[in-house]
Order: sequence, then structure tokens, then C-alpha cells
Amino acid sequence: MTAFRPFFNAATGEWIEFTATAEDTGGHLVRFNWRSVPGGVITEHIHPGQEERFIITAGEGRFTLDGEERMAGAGETIIVPPGVRHSEGNQGPGEVHAVVELRPALHSKQWHEALAGLVADGKTTKRGAPRNPLQLGATFWHFRHESRVTALPIAVQNILLPPLSALANILGVRPYHRRWDSQI
Repeated sequence: MTAFRPFFNAATGEWIEFTATAEDTGGHLVRFNWRSVPGGVITEHIHPGQEERFIITAGEGRFTLDGEERMAGAGETIIVPPGVRHSEGNQGPGEVHAVVELRPALHSKQWHEALAGLVADGKTTKRGAPRNPLQLGATFWHFRHESRVTALPIAVQNILLPPLSALANILGVRPYHRRWDSQI
């Protein structure tokens, strides 16, 4: 089994440590230990073709699925079907711990590493969006099968992101860098 180092995304307030990847599971799933610090928030998004499952092991998290809020604590599981808009947050005084699984795996490992890597490199807004439109196009278009934000309609993303991604490619702006890889 491959080992991974935990990494932190300061924009979302989440720690991630992979325990199974696409390579380990034949593409079936990606699994990681997840910790959300108090005040941590992951903005509303969808996974177009993946189910996401949060198995809460400690603390209490706030989940919003299709506009409906739900609190979940230790021993509870939140299942987000493909295409359902959702967000996660930690309003409590302590961390929320969970095991998260995404099925199928796709490139979810690299997507999470890219988001945290861009934040760590100081290339994003406070909420984690790339400041450079070319980086936004490169990364968000490359990982469009893993996750899509809901703040901008997908139809608009489908018009704006491809040319930004193409120009980014020409100018050498990459969606993912090897230095972000959390494999030990």
C-alpha cells in the first residue's frame, strides 16, 4: 500500500491524508482521512459523475445537500449522489473527523492536491479560487469531471473555461504540478 503525507488547504480549513487511490483500487474509489478545523468551509460544488461519502468519526459537521442543511456527528454517514450540489462546514469548537470516499476515483487525488497546492503557493483568493484566470481555466477545466463550482452556471463555465485552458496550455500554465503530490 502506498503511503501519503497529510496536507492542509488553508482556504477550506481541511486536512487530507489519502489512504487509497485510483491506482490502489483499480479506479473504483479514492479514500482519505479528512479533518475540518473550526470555521472550515468548503463552498458549494457538485461532483458530476461521482458519489461522495462522509463517514463521520468525531465532531459534528454541517452539510448542505440541494439546499437542505443537515448536521452529522460521530457514527453518521452523509452520502452525496453524483450531480447533487453540496457544501460542508465546521461551525463547532473542535475538529470534525471523517473518512471520505469518492466513487469512482477519477483524478480526485490530484484535484485535491492541486487546490491545496495553489493555496500553499499563494496563488489564490482567500476562498481558494486561482487569481490568475489562466490558472483558473487550466485547473478547473482539467478537473471538470471531478468537481464543478455552482457559483457560476455550468453552461457559462463550459463557454469560458475551454479557451482559458487552451491559452494556459500554450503559455505553459499547468493544471497540476508534481511538487503537490502527497505520496511519500
